Amino acid sequence: MLRHSQKQQRNASPRTAVLDPTDIRKVIYTLDAYRAHLFYDIGWIDAKVDQRTLGSNFAVNWKELRRIMIKMAHVPASLPGVPRLVRLQSYFEALWQIAAPLIFIVLFASLLAPQLPFISSVAPYIMIAGLGALLVGLLARFILGRQIGRLIDDHFAKNPELHKLKAQELRKAVQLLIEELRRFIRESGDQPKKHLIGVGFLDYEHIKVAKKPRPWRRYYLVTVAV
Repeated sequence: MLRHSQKQQRNASPRTAVLDPTDIRKVIYTLDAYRAHLFYDIGWIDAKVDQRTLGSNFAVNWKELRRIMIKMAHVPASLPGVPRLVRLQSYFEALWQIAAPLIFIVLFASLLAPQLPFISSVAPYIMIAGLGALLVGLLARFILGRQIGRLIDDHFAKNPELHKLKAQELRKAVQLLIEELRRFIRESGDQPKKHLIGVGFLDYEHIKVAKKPRPWRRYYLVTVAV
């Protein structure tokens, strides 16, 4: 259960001196994604907590929240078929990550030395192969990601008790960070539109939808109401 620490608040530096709105927005996006069964790496949040850029209240609750999120992220590994799909997705991820720089290298070489026989004869084939690998890698990553997400969603839909309490804790943590961001904006005098937050759920208080999801962006962009 999330809790507040008034003692830590009294000992903390002024909020505007330690809070980082960019860090807060990134953590909100990550926590909200876990509610949608999208399990990203959370190791980087430890450093932000140590640096106190997320506020003292969040830091007090992070240890317990981290334990909850790790348990959630371990669920897919036990689902039939998911580990194999994840491995395939990693292979295709590597494919397009290799293809993208290869295309730019060949293109750059073609612009610098188009007269070289090797460049003029081989570059077109490398470009075609690289573009094909890039498209296949991106498309496979998207298709496999949707299939993995569907299997995870089905599992939690059939076992709602596994997710309900954890999702409530995540929602509380996101709301806590939204309140921290509201305070930062009020104290700094920034415009809320300068601090857009990406979320998939709209059941948080004090937010306004700025942009709806798009095919290439499957989450809302919201501002906080100060």
